[in-house]
Amino acid sequence: MTGPALSDIEETSGSATDGRQLASGGAALGGAMLIANAGNYLLNVFLGRWLTPAEFADANLMVTIMLLVTAIAISLQLMAARFAGINAVNDDLSATLRLSKWLERGAYGVGLAVMALLAAGAGFWSSFFNSESAWPFAILALGMPFYLAQAVGRGVLQGTLLFRPLAMTFVVEMVVRVSLGIGLVALGLGVVGATIALAVSFVATFVHVRYLTARHGLRSDSSTPRGLVPTVKADVVSYFGPIGLLLLGQIIINNGDVLMAKRFLEPDTAGVYAAVALVGRAVFFLSWSVATTLFPAAAQRQERGENANGLLHGGIAVVAIMGAGVVAGAYLLGGVVLGKVFGPEFSDVSGPLAWYAFATSMFAIANLIVSHHLSTGRRREAVLLLGGSVAQTALLFFGRNSIDSLISAQVVAMALLLAVVALSHTATGNAPRRSPRSPIQEPAS
Repeated sequence: MTGPALSDIEETSGSATDGRQLASGGAALGGAMLIANAGNYLLNVFLGRWLTPAEFADANLMVTIMLLVTAIAISLQLMAARFAGINAVNDDLSATLRLSKWLERGAYGVGLAVMALLAAGAGFWSSFFNSESAWPFAILALGMPFYLAQAVGRGVLQGTLLFRPLAMTFVVEMVVRVSLGIGLVALGLGVVGATIALAVSFVATFVHVRYLTARHGLRSDSSTPRGLVPTVKADVVSYFGPIGLLLLGQIIINNGDVLMAKRFLEPDTAGVYAAVALVGRAVFFLSWSVATTLFPAAAQRQERGENANGLLHGGIAVVAIMGAGVVAGAYLLGGVVLGKVFGPEFSDVSGPLAWYAFATSMFAIANLIVSHHLSTGRRREAVLLLGGSVAQTALLFFGRNSIDSLISAQVVAMALLLAVVALSHTATGNAPRRSPRSPIQEPAS
């Protein structure tokens, strides 16, 4: 499914980002993310069976905190990916090494701050969230610097189109987390064991990413000059804003409906909706491999003065096929599968699940368009996505009385968002061409 669609988008025979390379890398990345997500689902099922409801809630809280920090990690990864990709076009490895070193220092600083916030305030957080113990907060805190630092290395791998090594980092993270988590919980360590597994998976990924970047000559060391020239630093720092808008919009759209259901629906009904959302959002997470693959490739084409729209159109085709497959599967088998996994009360959700997957498919395509334009330095679509998240929240509030009305609000909101983002893309026309020498390229040292 991925190969032919991406191969057909080749525009320049001599391009370094040829269709076959992207298809192969995208397939590897998509497969790795599918395996990683399956492993994480397996761990959740295991924890749900072995832990008490209160313990499971505490373990899920640790994952929720990690997901909040993920916004910072992905921001670091995307910044590293875009500028490493541009530097690759300009054959400027030194600039990438300097960028990596500078971003890593920032990642360590933010990671230590988050660690201090969690560890020093562990007692307060435990009381605030009605947790049984403060230890999980302190344990999770220890992994934060490693979690943020590895994101920079992942971004460098992504930006230099090393998708297969990048894919392996997600598999390693999952294998360590799932195997250690199941083992420690089975030994009776409960939430503490699950949190240890989460923190250790960050350290393992950090070590693996450092090995991979060093192996491919992309690891900065003590001989790498410190700091960035002012113009480069200004470009990198200014890029953080639109990435933040994209991620904030994603967080609101992906989680706002579940929080609304939790707040306004009856507990059992909210539980059914949460299960529908958990499965229905699979389209978005599957499409992330496409966005990850095309992001640096589009930046490189833009840097060479080429039109990158063909990459986007091929990516949209791939995501649309994924979405159609998930919608059809949800409609035909969704209720049967959920009924067997979660219980008979979930057996009648095929229709709502299919509509939810349809809404998520539209969001996945809109997100791909926004990500594409961010990779080429354009920011308007990120603002539009954030605006779409606000509109979605308003529609959800008016449709807060039932599962069907909440899903209908999702469909309307995502259809409007996709239409607005697509119109903005169409109005853009061909992307502006950069000069042969990028203004962000560092002078030779």
